[in-house]
Amino acid sequence: DSDGVQYYQELIGVLRWAVELGRVDILLEVALLSTHLVLPRVGHLQQVYHIFGYLKASPRRRLFFDPDHPKISESRFQRFDWEDFYKGAEEQIPDNMPEPRGKEVSTHCFVDASHGSDKVTRRSQTGILIFVNRAPIIFYSKK
Repeated sequence: DSDGVQYYQELIGVLRWAVELGRVDILLEVALLSTHLVLPRVGHLQQVYHIFGYLKASPRRRLFFDPDHPKISESRFQRFDWEDFYKGAEEQIPDNMPEPRGKEVSTHCFVDASHGSDKVTRRSQTGILIFVNRAPIIFYSKK
């Protein structure tokens, strides 16, 4: 019925708000359940209730903005020789560049996808997480 659909949409709205406030631990689940806003079924509503139960059981989860640099071991990565593709490439730094101020900053981006995970449409779910130092600043999930 239309009241049940509206109720489901309101609950998804509350969960999206929670994600925007920093509960990225439910980002994927909320994004997947958001795809059923027009015609949700009883099972979808039950999953929304499960998410609210999880939030009630773990209310103190927070994002911490850590200004320190992440400790990433270079030995974890395989070395490649890109000289064939970028012969003699050098970073161009302007001569009149001002002296850096403050602390050094690093940016890291993590991307993951579930290639063709939707069994009906074969569409993928993609997630992006961007950090400045050790603080997540952008998180995004899209089908």
